[in-house]
Amino acid sequence: MKKYFIFPVVIFILQSTASFASVDLSIGGTAWYAWWKPAWSDAKTTSFLFPGMPILFKENSRDFKMTSNAMAGPVVSIGFLDRWSVQSVFAIGRFKAYSRGMADSMMLTVLGGMTANLSYKKYSRDILKWDSDTSISCAVHRMVKVFAGFKAQGYRYDERLDDLNYNFSGNLSIIHRVLTDDVKAYGGGLGLGITIPLGAGFYLMTNVSGLALWSVEKINMNYRKSCVIFDTVELLPVWLRKGRYFSYGGSAALSFAYHIEKISTTISLGGRYQILFNRQRYNNVFYNDVAMNIIDGKYDHFFGITMSAMYTFHIGKSEG
Repeated sequence: MKKYFIFPVVIFILQSTASFASVDLSIGGTAWYAWWKPAWSDAKTTSFLFPGMPILFKENSRDFKMTSNAMAGPVVSIGFLDRWSVQSVFAIGRFKAYSRGMADSMMLTVLGGMTANLSYKKYSRDILKWDSDTSISCAVHRMVKVFAGFKAQGYRYDERLDDLNYNFSGNLSIIHRVLTDDVKAYGGGLGLGITIPLGAGFYLMTNVSGLALWSVEKINMNYRKSCVIFDTVELLPVWLRKGRYFSYGGSAALSFAYHIEKISTTISLGGRYQILFNRQRYNNVFYNDVAMNIIDGKYDHFFGITMSAMYTFHIGKSEG
Protein backbone atom coordinates (compact mmCIF):
# COMPACT_ATOMS: atom_id res chain seq x y z
CA MET A 1 0.00 0.00 0.00
CA LYS A 2 2.84 2.40 0.77
CA LYS A 3 4.03 2.23 -2.83
CA TYR A 4 1.00 4.31 -3.90
CA PHE A 5 2.33 7.09 -1.66
CA ILE A 6 6.12 6.78 -1.90
CA PHE A 7 6.87 6.00 -5.55
CA PRO A 8 5.16 8.97 -7.28
CA VAL A 9 6.74 11.54 -4.96
CA VAL A 10 10.26 10.10 -4.91
CA ILE A 11 10.37 9.86 -8.70
CA PHE A 12 9.09 13.40 -9.09
CA ILE A 13 11.53 14.86 -6.53
CA LEU A 14 14.50 13.25 -8.29
CA GLN A 15 13.38 14.53 -11.67
CA SER A 16 12.37 17.99 -10.51
CA THR A 17 15.57 18.78 -8.59
CA ALA A 18 17.51 18.01 -11.74
CA SER A 19 15.20 20.01 -14.00
CA PHE A 20 14.42 23.16 -12.00
CA ALA A 21 16.74 25.72 -10.38
CA SER A 22 15.00 25.39 -7.01
CA VAL A 23 12.07 23.71 -5.31
CA ASP A 24 10.29 23.95 -1.97
CA LEU A 25 9.95 20.60 -0.25
CA SER A 26 7.38 20.10 2.51
CA ILE A 27 7.23 17.01 4.67
CA GLY A 28 4.95 16.20 7.57
CA GLY A 29 2.07 14.12 8.77
CA THR A 30 -1.68 14.08 8.87
CA ALA A 31 -4.23 12.58 11.25
CA TRP A 32 -7.92 12.06 10.67
CA TYR A 33 -10.41 11.05 13.36
CA ALA A 34 -13.12 9.57 11.18
CA TRP A 35 -16.60 8.13 11.14
CA TRP A 36 -17.38 5.65 8.36
CA LYS A 37 -20.68 4.34 7.08
CA PRO A 38 -19.79 1.77 4.38
CA ALA A 39 -22.14 0.96 1.52
CA TRP A 40 -22.43 -2.56 3.01
CA SER A 41 -23.53 -1.31 6.44
CA ASP A 42 -27.12 -2.51 5.81
CA ALA A 43 -25.74 -6.10 5.86
CA LYS A 44 -27.36 -7.34 2.64
CA THR A 45 -25.33 -10.24 1.24
CA THR A 46 -25.42 -13.11 -1.20
CA SER A 47 -23.38 -16.33 -1.28
CA PHE A 48 -23.19 -19.62 -3.19
CA LEU A 49 -23.05 -23.01 -1.52
CA PHE A 50 -22.43 -26.32 -3.28
CA PRO A 51 -23.69 -29.17 -1.10
CA GLY A 52 -24.34 -31.22 -4.26
CA MET A 53 -26.83 -28.93 -6.00
CA PRO A 54 -25.85 -25.21 -6.22
CA ILE A 55 -27.74 -23.14 -3.66
CA LEU A 56 -27.78 -19.37 -3.38
CA PHE A 57 -28.47 -17.55 -0.14
CA LYS A 58 -29.71 -13.97 -0.23
CA GLU A 59 -29.77 -12.45 3.23
CA ASN A 60 -30.72 -9.20 4.96
CA SER A 61 -29.24 -8.98 8.45
CA ARG A 62 -29.26 -6.28 11.12
CA ASP A 63 -27.36 -3.14 10.14
CA PHE A 64 -23.70 -3.06 11.10
CA LYS A 65 -22.65 -0.79 13.94
CA MET A 66 -19.34 0.88 13.15
CA THR A 67 -16.71 2.18 15.53
CA SER A 68 -15.03 5.52 14.85
CA ASN A 69 -11.25 5.69 14.93
CA ALA A 70 -8.17 7.61 13.81
CA MET A 71 -6.28 7.31 10.55
CA ALA A 72 -2.80 8.76 10.16
CA GLY A 73 0.13 8.87 7.79
CA PRO A 74 2.79 10.93 6.00
CA VAL A 75 2.44 13.90 3.65
CA VAL A 76 5.01 15.06 1.09
CA SER A 77 4.65 18.12 -1.14
CA ILE A 78 7.00 19.74 -3.61
CA GLY A 79 6.50 23.22 -5.10
CA PHE A 80 8.20 24.46 -8.24
CA LEU A 81 8.03 27.26 -10.84
CA ASP A 82 6.25 29.49 -8.30
CA ARG A 83 2.73 28.17 -8.88
CA TRP A 84 2.99 24.40 -9.43
CA SER A 85 3.07 21.71 -6.78
CA VAL A 86 2.80 17.92 -6.42
CA GLN A 87 1.52 16.37 -3.21
CA SER A 88 1.03 12.85 -1.87
CA VAL A 89 -0.96 11.93 1.23
CA PHE A 90 -1.27 8.47 2.74
CA ALA A 91 -3.38 7.48 5.75
CA ILE A 92 -4.21 4.15 7.37
CA GLY A 93 -6.30 3.08 10.34
CA ARG A 94 -8.44 0.35 11.89
CA PHE A 95 -12.21 0.12 12.29
CA LYS A 96 -14.57 -2.50 13.68
CA ALA A 97 -18.09 -3.47 12.60
CA TYR A 98 -20.65 -5.56 14.47
CA SER A 99 -24.07 -6.98 13.60
CA ARG A 100 -26.24 -9.24 15.74
CA GLY A 101 -29.89 -10.30 15.52
CA MET A 102 -32.57 -11.95 13.43
CA ALA A 103 -32.10 -11.91 9.66
CA ASP A 104 -34.29 -12.44 6.61
CA SER A 105 -32.85 -15.33 4.62
CA MET A 106 -33.94 -16.73 1.26
CA MET A 107 -32.54 -19.95 -0.23
CA LEU A 108 -32.73 -20.41 -4.02
CA THR A 109 -31.71 -23.33 -6.22
CA VAL A 110 -30.79 -23.34 -9.92
CA LEU A 111 -33.93 -25.42 -10.56
CA GLY A 112 -36.13 -22.61 -9.32
CA GLY A 113 -36.80 -23.82 -5.80
CA MET A 114 -37.18 -21.16 -3.12
CA THR A 115 -37.24 -21.55 0.66
CA ALA A 116 -37.59 -18.88 3.33
CA ASN A 117 -35.43 -19.37 6.42
CA LEU A 118 -35.35 -18.03 9.94
CA SER A 119 -31.85 -17.02 10.88
CA TYR A 120 -30.01 -15.50 13.83
CA LYS A 121 -26.63 -14.07 12.84
CA LYS A 122 -23.68 -12.73 14.77
CA TYR A 123 -21.13 -10.86 12.64
CA SER A 124 -17.83 -9.20 13.51
CA ARG A 125 -15.51 -7.47 11.03
CA ASP A 126 -12.03 -6.21 11.96
CA ILE A 127 -11.12 -3.71 9.23
CA LEU A 128 -7.82 -2.17 8.09
CA LYS A 129 -8.62 0.83 5.86
CA TRP A 130 -6.17 2.88 3.82
CA ASP A 131 -6.35 5.94 1.59
CA SER A 132 -3.80 7.48 -0.80
CA ASP A 133 -3.99 10.67 -2.88
CA THR A 134 -1.36 12.01 -5.29
CA SER A 135 -2.18 15.25 -7.10
CA ILE A 136 -0.64 18.01 -9.16
CA SER A 137 -1.96 21.54 -8.72
CA CYS A 138 -1.56 24.90 -10.40
CA ALA A 139 -2.26 28.29 -8.82
CA VAL A 140 -4.41 30.26 -11.27
CA HIS A 141 -4.74 33.12 -8.77
CA ARG A 142 -2.92 33.96 -5.55
CA MET A 143 -5.88 32.45 -3.64
CA VAL A 144 -7.15 29.85 -6.13
CA LYS A 145 -5.67 26.61 -7.41
CA VAL A 146 -6.94 23.80 -9.61
CA PHE A 147 -5.74 20.22 -9.21
CA ALA A 148 -6.01 16.76 -10.70
CA GLY A 149 -4.72 13.49 -9.42
CA PHE A 150 -4.69 9.76 -8.83
CA LYS A 151 -6.51 8.13 -5.93
CA ALA A 152 -6.08 4.66 -4.49
CA GLN A 153 -8.03 3.42 -1.51
CA GLY A 154 -9.20 0.17 -0.04
CA TYR A 155 -9.74 -1.97 2.99
CA ARG A 156 -9.26 -5.50 4.21
CA TYR A 157 -11.43 -7.07 6.87
CA ASP A 158 -11.33 -10.32 8.80
CA GLU A 159 -14.87 -11.59 9.32
CA ARG A 160 -16.33 -14.09 11.75
CA LEU A 161 -19.94 -15.23 11.35
CA ASP A 162 -21.99 -17.51 13.58
CA ASP A 163 -25.36 -18.32 12.00
CA LEU A 164 -28.21 -20.35 13.50
CA ASN A 165 -30.46 -21.23 10.57
CA TYR A 166 -33.91 -22.91 10.50
CA ASN A 167 -35.99 -23.49 7.38
CA PHE A 168 -39.67 -24.37 7.21
CA SER A 169 -38.87 -27.87 6.03
CA GLY A 170 -37.84 -28.52 9.62
CA ASN A 171 -34.06 -28.46 9.07
CA LEU A 172 -31.82 -26.78 11.64
CA SER A 173 -28.20 -25.91 10.88
CA ILE A 174 -25.37 -23.93 12.40
CA ILE A 175 -22.84 -22.18 10.16
CA HIS A 176 -19.48 -20.95 11.42
CA ARG A 177 -17.60 -18.94 8.80
CA VAL A 178 -14.21 -17.22 8.86
CA LEU A 179 -13.06 -15.21 5.84
CA THR A 180 -11.03 -12.24 4.64
CA ASP A 181 -12.43 -9.65 2.23
CA ASP A 182 -9.92 -7.50 0.32
CA VAL A 183 -11.15 -4.46 -1.64
CA LYS A 184 -8.90 -2.23 -3.77
CA ALA A 185 -10.11 0.86 -5.64
CA TYR A 186 -8.25 2.98 -8.20
CA GLY A 187 -9.25 6.15 -9.98
CA GLY A 188 -8.82 9.88 -10.09
CA GLY A 189 -10.37 13.24 -9.59
CA LEU A 190 -10.45 16.96 -10.40
CA GLY A 191 -10.85 19.77 -7.93
CA LEU A 192 -10.62 23.39 -6.89
CA GLY A 193 -8.90 24.83 -3.82
CA ILE A 194 -9.18 28.27 -2.23
CA THR A 195 -6.85 29.78 0.38
CA ILE A 196 -7.93 33.01 2.11
CA PRO A 197 -5.35 34.94 4.20
CA LEU A 198 -6.82 36.04 7.54
CA GLY A 199 -3.78 37.92 8.80
CA ALA A 200 -1.18 37.28 11.52
CA GLY A 201 -0.16 34.00 9.81
CA PHE A 202 -3.67 32.50 9.80
CA TYR A 203 -5.41 31.12 6.69
CA LEU A 204 -8.79 29.65 5.82
CA MET A 205 -8.47 26.82 3.30
CA THR A 206 -11.17 24.91 1.46
CA ASN A 207 -11.29 22.53 -1.48
CA VAL A 208 -13.86 20.47 -3.34
CA SER A 209 -13.30 17.67 -5.83
CA GLY A 210 -15.09 15.10 -7.94
CA LEU A 211 -14.01 11.45 -7.86
CA ALA A 212 -14.38 8.29 -9.96
CA LEU A 213 -13.11 4.89 -8.75
CA TRP A 214 -13.05 1.34 -10.10
CA SER A 215 -13.01 -1.35 -7.41
CA VAL A 216 -12.20 -5.05 -7.29
CA GLU A 217 -13.12 -7.31 -4.39
CA LYS A 218 -11.60 -10.68 -3.51
CA ILE A 219 -12.72 -13.00 -0.70
CA ASN A 220 -10.55 -15.72 0.82
CA MET A 221 -12.27 -18.34 2.95
CA ASN A 222 -10.51 -20.01 5.85
CA TYR A 223 -11.92 -23.48 5.21
CA ARG A 224 -10.06 -25.01 8.15
CA LYS A 225 -11.96 -22.76 10.57
CA SER A 226 -15.29 -22.76 8.73
CA CYS A 227 -17.94 -25.45 8.95
CA VAL A 228 -21.65 -26.23 8.78
CA ILE A 229 -23.32 -28.42 11.38
CA PHE A 230 -26.36 -30.55 10.52
CA ASP A 231 -26.38 -34.00 12.11
CA THR A 232 -22.61 -33.98 11.65
CA VAL A 233 -19.89 -31.36 11.25
CA GLU A 234 -19.07 -30.79 7.58
CA LEU A 235 -16.89 -28.47 5.52
CA LEU A 236 -18.57 -25.27 4.37
CA PRO A 237 -18.92 -25.71 0.56
CA VAL A 238 -18.84 -22.03 -0.46
CA TRP A 239 -18.07 -20.92 -4.00
CA LEU A 240 -16.12 -17.64 -3.96
CA ARG A 241 -16.35 -15.07 -6.74
CA LYS A 242 -14.51 -11.83 -7.47
CA GLY A 243 -16.56 -8.69 -7.20
CA ARG A 244 -16.37 -5.50 -9.25
CA TYR A 245 -18.09 -2.15 -9.00
CA PHE A 246 -17.80 1.50 -10.03
CA SER A 247 -18.06 4.44 -7.65
CA TYR A 248 -18.39 8.15 -8.22
CA GLY A 249 -18.91 11.11 -5.94
CA GLY A 250 -16.88 13.84 -4.33
CA SER A 251 -15.14 15.21 -1.29
CA ALA A 252 -14.98 18.58 0.46
CA ALA A 253 -12.62 19.90 3.11
CA LEU A 254 -12.45 23.04 5.25
CA SER A 255 -9.59 23.91 7.60
CA PHE A 256 -7.86 26.72 9.47
CA ALA A 257 -4.08 26.90 9.10
CA TYR A 258 -1.38 28.78 10.96
CA HIS A 259 2.11 29.34 9.55
CA ILE A 260 4.93 29.59 12.09
CA GLU A 261 7.52 31.48 10.08
CA LYS A 262 10.43 31.06 12.52
CA ILE A 263 10.42 27.30 12.13
CA SER A 264 8.95 27.16 8.58
CA THR A 265 6.06 25.01 9.80
CA THR A 266 2.34 25.11 9.02
CA ILE A 267 -0.24 23.45 11.25
CA SER A 268 -3.90 23.04 10.36
CA LEU A 269 -7.15 21.82 11.88
CA GLY A 270 -10.42 21.20 10.05
CA GLY A 271 -12.83 18.65 8.67
CA ARG A 272 -13.35 16.53 5.56
CA TYR A 273 -16.30 14.69 4.07
CA GLN A 274 -16.27 12.12 1.25
CA ILE A 275 -19.32 10.52 -0.35
CA LEU A 276 -19.35 7.81 -3.05
CA PHE A 277 -22.29 6.31 -4.93
CA ASN A 278 -21.80 2.70 -6.04
CA ARG A 279 -22.92 0.95 -9.21
CA GLN A 280 -22.62 -2.83 -9.13
CA ARG A 281 -23.90 -5.14 -11.86
CA TYR A 282 -26.74 -7.04 -10.25
CA ASN A 283 -29.05 -8.25 -13.02
CA ASN A 284 -30.31 -11.17 -10.93
CA VAL A 285 -29.17 -13.32 -8.04
CA PHE A 286 -27.28 -15.77 -10.29
CA TYR A 287 -25.80 -13.34 -12.84
CA ASN A 288 -23.93 -10.45 -11.22
CA ASP A 289 -20.59 -8.97 -10.16
CA VAL A 290 -21.22 -9.38 -6.44
CA ALA A 291 -18.56 -11.12 -4.35
CA MET A 292 -20.71 -11.10 -1.21
CA ASN A 293 -21.86 -7.61 -0.16
CA ILE A 294 -24.74 -6.18 -2.23
CA ILE A 295 -24.01 -2.45 -2.59
CA ASP A 296 -25.59 -1.48 -5.92
CA GLY A 297 -27.27 1.93 -5.65
CA LYS A 298 -25.90 2.58 -2.14
CA TYR A 299 -23.75 5.35 -0.68
CA ASP A 300 -20.44 5.19 1.18
CA HIS A 301 -19.97 8.04 3.70
CA PHE A 302 -16.63 8.93 5.27
CA PHE A 303 -16.13 12.09 7.33
CA GLY A 304 -14.20 13.42 10.28
CA ILE A 305 -11.84 15.90 11.91
CA THR A 306 -8.46 16.43 10.28
CA MET A 307 -5.18 17.88 11.50
CA SER A 308 -1.74 18.15 9.97
CA ALA A 309 1.72 19.63 10.44
CA MET A 310 4.10 20.42 7.58
CA TYR A 311 7.73 21.57 7.63
CA THR A 312 9.04 23.33 4.49
CA PHE A 313 12.61 23.82 3.32
CA HIS A 314 14.27 25.04 0.15
CA ILE A 315 16.31 22.90 -2.24
CA GLY A 316 18.50 24.36 -4.98
CA LYS A 317 19.63 27.84 -5.87
CA SER A 318 17.81 30.75 -4.27
CA GLU A 319 16.47 33.41 -6.55
CA GLY A 320 18.51 36.55 -6.80
